[in-house]
Amino acid sequence: MDDIRQRDLSKKRDQDLTGEERQELARRFKEFKQLVRERGARNVGLAPNTKAQGSGKKRIRKWDPAAIAAAKRKKAGGRTR
Repeated sequence: MDDIRQRDLSKKRDQDLTGEERQELARRFKEFKQLVRERGARNVGLAPNTKAQGSGKKRIRKWDPAAIAAAKRKKAGGRTR
C-alpha cells in the first residue's frame, strides 16, 4: 500500500474521505499555515507582487475636474451636450 503522505487527495470528495485521510489533510493544512506564518504570504506566492505593494506607498492621483470632463468627452467620441 502506498504512503498516505504521498497520496493525492485533491480528487476525492469530502464525503468519500476516510478518517485517516481527513487527519492527513488537516496535518497538511497545519503545515501550510505554519509555512505562511514563517515566510509571509507574498514569499509563498499567495499575495500578488505589485509596484504599489512593493514600495509600501499608495498611489495618489490629484483630483482634476477639467481632466475628468475631458476624459468623458474623449470617451463619448468628442460629442458635447
